[in-house]
Amino acid sequence: MAAGVVDVVAVEVVATRQDMVNYDLIVVGSGPGGYKAAITAAHLGAKVALIEKGMPGGTCLNQGCIPKKTLVHLALLIEDVNALHGRGLTGKVSGDFHAAMAHKNSVVAGIRDNFNVWLKRLGIRLIHGDAKFLTGNIVEIRTTGKQAEAEHRPGAPANTAIRLQAPRIIIATGATPIELPECMTDGRLIMNSRDFMFNLDELPESILCVGGGAIGVELGFVMHQFGSRVTIVERGGRLLDQAQISERASNILERKFKRIGIEVKKNTTIKYCERRENSVDVTFNDGVQKSYAKVLIAVGRKPYTDGLGLAEAAVSVDENGFIGVSEYLETSTPGIYAIGDVKAGPMTANAALHDAKVAATNAVNGNLLSPNYHKVPTVFNSALEIAAVGLTEEQAEAAGFTPDVARASFGGSGKARAQHDFEGFIEMVHDEDSGQLLGGCIVGPESGEQIHMMSAACQSERGLWFFKDMSYSHPSWCEEMETAIDPYTSAFSRSRKDAVPGIYAANPVRRSKGA
Repeated sequence: MAAGVVDVVAVEVVATRQDMVNYDLIVVGSGPGGYKAAITAAHLGAKVALIEKGMPGGTCLNQGCIPKKTLVHLALLIEDVNALHGRGLTGKVSGDFHAAMAHKNSVVAGIRDNFNVWLKRLGIRLIHGDAKFLTGNIVEIRTTGKQAEAEHRPGAPANTAIRLQAPRIIIATGATPIELPECMTDGRLIMNSRDFMFNLDELPESILCVGGGAIGVELGFVMHQFGSRVTIVERGGRLLDQAQISERASNILERKFKRIGIEVKKNTTIKYCERRENSVDVTFNDGVQKSYAKVLIAVGRKPYTDGLGLAEAAVSVDENGFIGVSEYLETSTPGIYAIGDVKAGPMTANAALHDAKVAATNAVNGNLLSPNYHKVPTVFNSALEIAAVGLTEEQAEAAGFTPDVARASFGGSGKARAQHDFEGFIEMVHDEDSGQLLGGCIVGPESGEQIHMMSAACQSERGLWFFKDMSYSHPSWCEEMETAIDPYTSAFSRSRKDAVPGIYAANPVRRSKGA
């Protein structure tokens, strides 16, 4: 990283191998989980050090959530404007991929340049370097010449060793893309998401996205909108085959992909790839052979713990490399916690942020909080925005409920009609017998914002009736939530049954001071 990109703060003394600097909490990794854990602990009064070996902000800021959201926003604007051609707007809009990638870089740099400013305000020390456990409460950081430049210490040794000690440590080192043996990445023709964000600045004529998860459906849509011929290949039977996403939501996304010209090949795998000078020949398991200018491998991620010295800290990992944790997110070594992608669980920024608040509060105030990922929204930004929280109909049935689903289409929404963007729906899962709200899914514009209201209802004492208590702006997206549940709340009202709390309000949450 160039000098001045982040103002890395030096510790209070010039450290040598013998020096030791004490903190209340050390956080290793500055992605969304690590960053949130550091500021949560600082708000609770802890003296915190945050260690980062790469770019501040981790995967989310530099090659994940933020750059993807920036590019998807541009892609959606292209679609929205062209859909209104002849409806008050004239002229067609086309994308400039090179300029879009430059804009993405500018957005990311603007956030990253302020990263340490926000930390400084809370007294959090950001240290740039490789962290390694020496014991269960001592971490050594190997700094680099770049840190010396950032600290305005020209000529300082490139490999200074700083030792930090703390009774509590949080590991938030995240994950890295999984390689596909049949089609290994080279960073140029066959890329992973990191290569895409850092190395790709010219639009390829065609691209194959291997994997129909978040990265495949989001970046595939972006490339299509800017003019690439896009194919998404998925080994399973549907796109976004994840626990919280209903099959109905996956199907409507696939139908839109088909309508706009994105090819989707399900139940298909890669047999092998052959690189040419400027293209890749791909053979699928069904025997079909096709050539693509680029291939994007997006088949999942694996935990990153390389060089961390987990054995020296007696921190155990499972057969898949995930750090094992207790219900409090504490590892096999008391006082050391693990959050986000480096432990088993949902590998999303939202889940990492949830983990961060739980682990940091436990580290400062004692083990009282446990994570509940059903309370964490899942959001995908693609040709259609999809968001979900709580239980799906299938999960609710497996949990012993008798689920029913209240639905409303955005086809009847005044706001959707006014914006000419009405392809989507709301569905809310509730128990047929009691009316208890169990979860739901939203497909359509701003669903990632709307889902917070559904999440609040799931944690409300009013549950399904939360939507009846609200007063809405008209026209709005959220008023359709009341439309969806009207028939059900009316029926329950006539039966004179009492309102049932949302599923997560019914289960008391253990709280600690400051949580």
